[in-house]
Amino acid sequence: MGFNWHAACETHWNKMSAHWQANSEEMWETGSRKTILPVLTRYIQPDKGRVLDAGCGDGYGSAKLAELGFQVTGLDISEEMIKKAETRIKPGLALSFVKADLRKLPFPEHSFQAIMAINVLEWTDDPREMLTELKRYLQPGGLLALGILGPTAAPREHGYRRLYGEDVVINTMMPWECGRLLTENGYEIVHQEGVYKRGVTLEMTEALSLELCQALSFLWMFYTRPVNARQTTK
Repeated sequence: MGFNWHAACETHWNKMSAHWQANSEEMWETGSRKTILPVLTRYIQPDKGRVLDAGCGDGYGSAKLAELGFQVTGLDISEEMIKKAETRIKPGLALSFVKADLRKLPFPEHSFQAIMAINVLEWTDDPREMLTELKRYLQPGGLLALGILGPTAAPREHGYRRLYGEDVVINTMMPWECGRLLTENGYEIVHQEGVYKRGVTLEMTEALSLELCQALSFLWMFYTRPVNARQTTK
């Protein structure tokens, strides 16, 4: 029997769920993900439709966005992650969670004004196909907030054993590769920025080219729209 990427990925994240939950608050409040929602909410509005948090993990980011007044659906392949995420559902929050595979999203097309996919694309067996699929679920003018691991991110180690011919469940890519993949497959990048390893200051990066900034990054964020599906954000 051949290697089942997505079954192995589910097993991996089930095992990682407790570790992830122990670190999620720090990531979203003061760490690598603290700038994501402030930037995302420049482009979306609570009354324009639901937001999908694809690869939501333990749901911390989903709940944080719902607390800002958005309707949010969190989705993850890991049953353990979804169990942890569901504890964040509270009265008054338009927040729900579903266990599903990104390759088979259980929603009608054009369901979301935005899709947030942070450190998700690398964990699919065909990132290019995944970008094509996600477009189908965005409303006209919808936004994809896509985050990938930067060159300095420690989780890239999960792919190391591929060099020994072993099966791994991560397709690490460089930020420039992801940017090219987006533009060659029907997306327009409207904004991009990095999160850097400790010790790298904003002053340092202001004097560097985009390529050098990407080379120093722990996380690189792309805010993108499908081409020919633009809308004016007021």
